[in-house]
Order: sequence, then C-alpha cells, then structure tokens
Amino acid sequence: MSETTQKPRSILARIRWMSPYLNPALRRIADQVLKSPETIKSSSIKEVARLCQTSESTVTRFVREVEVPSFQLLKILIAEDLSQESSNSSEAPFSGHVYEDITDRDDANSIIAKINARYVLTAQDTARGLSQEELQRAAKAIEDCDLMAFFAMGSSVICVENALMRFMRIGKPCQFFRDFSVRQISTATLGEKTLAIAISNSGRTITTINSLKEAKARGATTLCITSFPDAPIVKYADIKLFTPTVTAADGSADYQESMVSKIAQLLVIDTLYSIYAVRNFSASIEHLERTSALTTGTRY
Repeated sequence: MSETTQKPRSILARIRWMSPYLNPALRRIADQVLKSPETIKSSSIKEVARLCQTSESTVTRFVREVEVPSFQLLKILIAEDLSQESSNSSEAPFSGHVYEDITDRDDANSIIAKINARYVLTAQDTARGLSQEELQRAAKAIEDCDLMAFFAMGSSVICVENALMRFMRIGKPCQFFRDFSVRQISTATLGEKTLAIAISNSGRTITTINSLKEAKARGATTLCITSFPDAPIVKYADIKLFTPTVTAADGSADYQESMVSKIAQLLVIDTLYSIYAVRNFSASIEHLERTSALTTGTRY
C-alpha cells in the first residue's frame, strides 16, 4: 500500500482495509476490534492482549501500525466511531433493505446518491487496500503460465467474464467452464504451467475452494480474490488479493451478498490486467491490434 494513499478517517474503516496485510498476531487484534469494538473501547491494554492471545507489546505495535499515537487514543477513536454509528441509526431506523442500505424511506434522489456513494467508496477502499507486491507476483505468474484457469460461482462469474475478455485479447490462453461437472473434471488437466484463479467474495464457496485445492495439488500456481483473509480459500492460494469486506465503518449493509462487491473484483482484475499488459507492452499492443481486426466486422 502506497504511503501517499489517503486512508479512511474512520478508525474502524482503516483497520478493516489494513487487516488483510497485517501479520497473524496483529490480524487477531484487528479481528477482535472489528468484532467487538464495544469491548475494546472499555478494556485495558493488558485485557486486550489476553483476549487476543498476544503480548502487550504486540498490542502497542498494532496501535502504531494503524497510525494512532497511543492505545488510549485508539479507544477514544473507536468510541467516536460507535457514537457516530449510533447517531446514524437513530436518525434512520432500520425498516428493511431492498438493496444495500436502501429502504422505503428513500426517494429517487437519495437512492441515486446512496448507490453512487457505495460504488465510489468500494472502488476507493479496494485501491487503498491492494498490495502492490502481491499484484506484481500475480503479474509474474501470468507471464510464466501457459494457461489461466478460472473458477467462480454465482455473481462472481461476472468478474471471470471480464477477465477472459481482457487476457484473451492480449494473447493469454484462458479457460472457464460454466458447467460444474466439466469444471471439476478440468482440474485434472492442470499442471505446473497453469495459473489457477479462484474468485469468491466470501471465500467459502465449496466448489470454488475444491477446484483451487485440486489445482494446487496438481502443481498449478494458485491465486484467490476474496474479501476475507481468514476464509478457507486462502489456505490454498499462493497469491492472495483482497477486496474490502464493507464500504462503511458500521458495516450496515449485507455487503458479501451485494453486487457492489463485484465492482471491487472487477477493479482487481482490470488492475492486474493493466500491470501485466504494461510489463509486456509491445506484445500486448500487437495482440490488441490483431483481435481488434477480428472484431471490427461485428459492429455497424
């Protein structure tokens, strides 16, 4: 993550998007803060260390990592976040969501504003959280592979379709099977020159996980795009690219089931494609010109 990147002002939002890139001990603390902020804001540093099964010095290091001067100030910032969340909740009590945080209280203007804000914040949070090191590793893996094999289910297939179009246009062989049985069989054909890419926002889709697991067992390099660093899919991935779990500090929307999460996945794919294409600029331009010539006759 770039040092010049503007970080979220909310401390809970900042911890959320930094969490995937922390080491395991620091991530335990981050997870506990996000899971039980009310408990953390009223606990001592010794109590937090015991709760997270770590040392007081590690808690102090976590505080520095999220760029807060002291543990006491961290608790104050958490309390301010919770107070703001409570204020927002009292202003607009929940009455059922039809999409994200849209209710029957919203008119067309507020619906447009809310959806626009969700998409903008999702893109910003994704860009802030992406690891440049992991992106470069992924681009190198694409260079080294003979085949990119994709695995996804449900709405994550949208991201795969985008990836197929992007990478095939610049000459990279790709495969994806919509049929579940064929997809599972295809893993038996993968090998050391394959890059297997599994896309699952929750990281818990059984068929996608099993496909990545089998690809890894066959010697393929594996990559996952998910929102949860503790998801089962992560343990079968050599390269991990994370998207934000939510786009607001309070996490009010059921983000993991939202189409907004696909914006994050698309941003990751387009970024990865662009890094690879720039690293192989001349060849990419040549393939783009060739495929453009083939598709010209399909449009008026």
